[in-house]
Amino acid sequence: MRARRKYDRREFLRKTSVWATTAVASYMLSASGCGGKGDLCPMPEGEEAEVSQLPEPEAKMSRPGLVVARGQDLAAALRAGIDAWGFSNLGFYGKRVLVKVNAAFARAPEEATTTHPELLAEAVRAFREAGAAEVVVYDHILQDLVDPTLEKNGIGPAARKAGAKLAIYPVRRPGPFRNVRIPGASALATVGILEDVFNADVIVNMPKAKHHSGARLSLSLKNLIGCTADMGKMHAVNLHRAIAELSTVIRPSLVVMDATSILLDRGPGGPGNVARPGKVIIGADPVAVDAYACGLFGVEPSSVGYITIAQELGVGSADLSKLEIWEVEA
Repeated sequence: MRARRKYDRREFLRKTSVWATTAVASYMLSASGCGGKGDLCPMPEGEEAEVSQLPEPEAKMSRPGLVVARGQDLAAALRAGIDAWGFSNLGFYGKRVLVKVNAAFARAPEEATTTHPELLAEAVRAFREAGAAEVVVYDHILQDLVDPTLEKNGIGPAARKAGAKLAIYPVRRPGPFRNVRIPGASALATVGILEDVFNADVIVNMPKAKHHSGARLSLSLKNLIGCTADMGKMHAVNLHRAIAELSTVIRPSLVVMDATSILLDRGPGGPGNVARPGKVIIGADPVAVDAYACGLFGVEPSSVGYITIAQELGVGSADLSKLEIWEVEA
């Protein structure tokens, strides 16, 4: 009879991490052409579209600077941040608001791989109070089974209870999309962008700040990959440049960064070491938001390729010394 091998906790976590990293890589490869099994779920044809058909940033939200809210009560921190930003600056009245979350993994909120459901629920409530006609919580996730994933990470129940609609697509079956040619792009000349993005009046980017094995950090600019039909395509080229080029055509009006807890390693899927800065970072400039978030990881913004390239492309500024930063406590 073969003796059972005993694993200590450290070895168990190491093996689990290897499995998770392998699974994420497999999903990213399978996002294009359904993992090489095109007969199971062929990529549909997307019609051509112009950049001008994508939603423009809401002018009212273009105020400079950042608001950084902090507190143990996550909903209160989010509300304090939005109050400091100013409800009158939201410009949501009568608009269809698309909230791009990170819902990619079937992990509990405490594992810091997805947008925290308490923050999301409070954001939905706040946006509805600001007059939004409809709030749609949206993502193209790295899982095949949407409902169990949203139950595990809490995003599904939180969004529904707060009064939002859900538009979450499995990795192998993205929704309808349109092909857009990115002006001046070298890594990502053409990209399929899901129809929900075109249908929005206002986009709010609500990413999770975390480590990423391929991009170093997953922040607001990186979160936009979930707006594309073929996520694997972006990973098959210069990933940092592709992320930056995508950000020149998908332009959220507001970023609400979940840095209440952050995954420090073994990202994007974990499990890994988690820190709890307890912060929500709000701004209209995604480059500035991402640059600030880098400091939570002890990383220079200049060392994250897509931040540097996005700044070069005119998406925003990573020079925090030139920005006013309002810090509030909940």
